[in-house]
Amino acid sequence: MIRSFARRTVIVAAAAALILQMLVQPAAAAPGDVVADIVTPEQRTMGPSIAFDGLNLYYTDHAGLLLHRIDVPPPSAAPQPPIGHIDIPITGAPAGIMSLSYDRGRDAFWAIGGDGQTVYLLSKTGAATLVFAVNIATDRGFPQFMHFVHEAKIAYDRSDDSIWYTVDATTRIYHYHTYPGAMGNAAQVADTPFVDVAAAPNDMTAQCGYSQSSGVAASATSLFVTVSGCPYYFEYSKTGTKVAWYAYGAYDDPGNGKPNQDAECDDVSYPVSVFWIKDAWNGRIRAFEQPAPAACTFGGGS
Repeated sequence: MIRSFARRTVIVAAAAALILQMLVQPAAAAPGDVVADIVTPEQRTMGPSIAFDGLNLYYTDHAGLLLHRIDVPPPSAAPQPPIGHIDIPITGAPAGIMSLSYDRGRDAFWAIGGDGQTVYLLSKTGAATLVFAVNIATDRGFPQFMHFVHEAKIAYDRSDDSIWYTVDATTRIYHYHTYPGAMGNAAQVADTPFVDVAAAPNDMTAQCGYSQSSGVAASATSLFVTVSGCPYYFEYSKTGTKVAWYAYGAYDDPGNGKPNQDAECDDVSYPVSVFWIKDAWNGRIRAFEQPAPAACTFGGGS
């Protein structure tokens, strides 16, 4: 009887473990599916950005003076409110902060100021230290024709300690060192100064009907680029070759299209690797399953 009871106990425990495993699995079953969906209380129209430090998610308002921190939520395709939401005042950036990308080695964020030109190292306590400024005339010569001329996105690249910088709705992603040039402005990486997402045959027209960058994330070998209004995101080599494109469940916001924007990598929060993507217009943050495990690791890749 003791053996029978022990056997039943083991079976019950195994069944409970299986049920628990099923409950904690993300809602996603395939690459591109939604793993988590957060609706933040801040409903801003421009400059959406998201960062992940291996434990928490961080974001700012449009040219905001607050660094918002929230917990990574349990996996669910259903929209849910943020958990553990706290606001951290930002100091040292007079024009506020526009966008963020986490640097695992420095345990801080590379951040673009609200003017779209100043580049800061931002601590988790909100202290911003100016590192350099992007000179529009010399450092990002490709023109911005849209009206969000100061909205810029950033991705930290750990493979060579560099920054990828792109202005919203343009087609060029610039590559800068993390140190200033001789005049205190951005210093372009000479071997790979930029990626042009509109240069045939590496353009996005066949998939989207147009080409532009709305957000960028860096892995050890690739750039992953989002395109607002397009149901695909793209993988590029760091020399500008379009490697692949992937379908994903871009949220359809009535009246504003599919406003998927900035992206950040996370290979630790869930059983599958995800991209965190912050929308424009609706305050939405969602996690989408990456095309392969650890295709893009957090903190700038490795």
